[in-house]
Amino acid sequence: MTRAPAFIALVLLVVFALRAPTLAAADAAQPAGGAGGMPKLVALTTQLQAMPSSEVFAQVANEVGPVVDELRQAGLSPDKLQALRRQLELMTSLAAQRLDQYEADTHDDEAALESMYRSRVWDDMSFALAAFPYWRAWVDLELARLVKDPGEKTKALHPAQAGFKLASVQLFKPGLVYGGWLGLGYVEREAGNKERARNIFKKLEEALAAEPDSPVRQAVSLELRMLDAKAGTVSAAFPGRGGKVTDSDAALLKNEIFALLQDSRKTGGRPMQAAERIKAVIAAGKLDDDLLGNLMTYAQELASVDIGPYTDLAGGEFALQYEHWYNAMQKYAAFFKAVGSPDNLDLNPYRYRWAYAAYKADVYEPAIDILNKLFAQRNLSEELDQNASKLLYVIFATREQRGNAAESNRKRLREAAARFVSRSPNDPAADAARLVIAQSSGSASQALQQMSQTTSAQTRAEIGRTAFQIIARDFSAAVARGKTAQGGGLARQGIDAWQTLPPEDKKDTFNFAMLLQMRALVDPQPDAVLKALDQIEQKGNLNNDIQRALVWSRLQLYDRMSDPSRSLEFVRALAAKGIPSWQVEYLYPFIKERKDVEQRMALATLVRPAVKAQPEMDRRFARLIIEGMLEKKDGAAAYEASREFVKQFPKSGDGWQLLAKSAEAFGQPFEADRSWSVITNKAVPTMAIWWEGMLSRARIRTQSNRPDEACPLLQQMEKHRQYLPAEFKDQFGAVREGARCATTTAQADG
Repeated sequence: MTRAPAFIALVLLVVFALRAPTLAAADAAQPAGGAGGMPKLVALTTQLQAMPSSEVFAQVANEVGPVVDELRQAGLSPDKLQALRRQLELMTSLAAQRLDQYEADTHDDEAALESMYRSRVWDDMSFALAAFPYWRAWVDLELARLVKDPGEKTKALHPAQAGFKLASVQLFKPGLVYGGWLGLGYVEREAGNKERARNIFKKLEEALAAEPDSPVRQAVSLELRMLDAKAGTVSAAFPGRGGKVTDSDAALLKNEIFALLQDSRKTGGRPMQAAERIKAVIAAGKLDDDLLGNLMTYAQELASVDIGPYTDLAGGEFALQYEHWYNAMQKYAAFFKAVGSPDNLDLNPYRYRWAYAAYKADVYEPAIDILNKLFAQRNLSEELDQNASKLLYVIFATREQRGNAAESNRKRLREAAARFVSRSPNDPAADAARLVIAQSSGSASQALQQMSQTTSAQTRAEIGRTAFQIIARDFSAAVARGKTAQGGGLARQGIDAWQTLPPEDKKDTFNFAMLLQMRALVDPQPDAVLKALDQIEQKGNLNNDIQRALVWSRLQLYDRMSDPSRSLEFVRALAAKGIPSWQVEYLYPFIKERKDVEQRMALATLVRPAVKAQPEMDRRFARLIIEGMLEKKDGAAAYEASREFVKQFPKSGDGWQLLAKSAEAFGQPFEADRSWSVITNKAVPTMAIWWEGMLSRARIRTQSNRPDEACPLLQQMEKHRQYLPAEFKDQFGAVREGARCATTTAQADG
């Protein structure tokens, strides 16, 4: 049951104010409710503990009413209500003690006792002894309202019932009599005895028939009308029509609204009277989230009457219920265009249903816009955040499934899937979202992370397949670039991911070849991997991708087994058959990585004749061979090979660079200078090769019999010094220091 309307509280305060307040104005002005109420009550109790005069007891009894009622109306916790009750019990006990003192002061003198019973002392003390238990009964009623179990509630109502009964027999205090009967009515209503409550309120209304303006009579009339409304009986006239709607009016109107709506649903008629009351409640600012939610359970009835913009909301709810998606979307749009975002209502649940209607109507962009605006709000409930996140993911997934989504949709789908999974990790649909994240991220680590959180075996297999494919792709790219260290980490991930693949995927020859390629890099038993390679090669009919993987795997295994002779024989066999371009892509990085210069040159020399038809690869292997000659300090051979290289590739910067280095190594400084000039004349100072060439030319000239010719080159480098790469700073300093140029030396000193 709900708390007594504020109007009733005011009635109680008016009826029982038998003494005008005489406390200090500052105390009287102090707020009774909230944090200030309990200290005020304690202060009043402290006054009584001094055992003051009967007049002070009456004043406190008069003052305690507003304080208790404000605290009671503030919705205190059970503990605070119990504390409030204890204060009132203490006040009752103190009043009884003070009366005992007054009686003791008569020393059993009957005349003195008679005089005291006729005096104001008796009036004051009897009022206090009636008022304190009376207010305690209202606190007992609040405590009983907090009890949910019907049997326990009946027991909890007994103290309140006893307190109100005591007040109802104070015949010389009509205010307490009326208040007691009013309280008894509330006790019966709280106990679910509506007819008993009605009878009490009806008798109280009859007792006050001669006082139509009495606040108590107005209060009980309101209670009777409330009971009638809940029973389905509603008068055509209603409070607040054409005027102000009070809180009490609003409480009555809400009961009458639902009685009228229920009747309309039974009869099929339009709820015109309910609509009139709803508009009055809305105009008075009394519409709250609970009332709006309850009203929308009658969406079909309210969609047929005028309740302002809320007619469109009811229309949207009704259309949504019957899956008229486009019509629902239009109704919601019209409603929100009219009402915007009122401060006193949380309309987010209806915004979500607006987005849902738009999605079901295949109007995706408005739905996405609505959901993103929902996410931007700080007060979004957890449940709504979860539902909206899931809907956004479903929208992007639906667009993707229909096959006509733009590339940008995949990114937004991945983001929406990640949001959905983070909000609802245990949702049955979350595994599908994890698969989307794994498939669209392109990241093996993300795919494996999603797999670890997946509960469905089928989805785990799908994500495992995705993870293995991503790892295989990244692994192939790494080893093709010669990044075997990075490939090692990917290989270990790939071997783990292989374990999660379904049996049919493990039977796939390409997948198995990729596994062997990974094992070739990290498996502690290379012989076992070689045997597996033999088995797969015996099957025959292997495509280029598989053969490439097998060739690379053998080379890695021979290298790990520290058997250069086997590598050499294998490459010789490949070269004898002719080496296709797809094979060279893996062969070249392998040969280039050989740290042993003899082995590197031997392999390169074997392969080069087999790639003559591939100019780019021929150029790369020729360079490997010449660089090996320079590394072995064989300047003469390097010089001759470089001259041939330049003739074969005259436009290659590599050729002129090799010729410059080999000419210098062979004792041909002039030709080395000229070769470097071919490069520096075409390069610019922002390029590293320009600095390498200019520094080499300056060094060569400084060490020649014409050292002064190095000076123009140094001046040119000084002019562009801001572009000097960090890797050449030491070399630049050494060349400048060794130069014999006055200008350059002066600049260096400066």
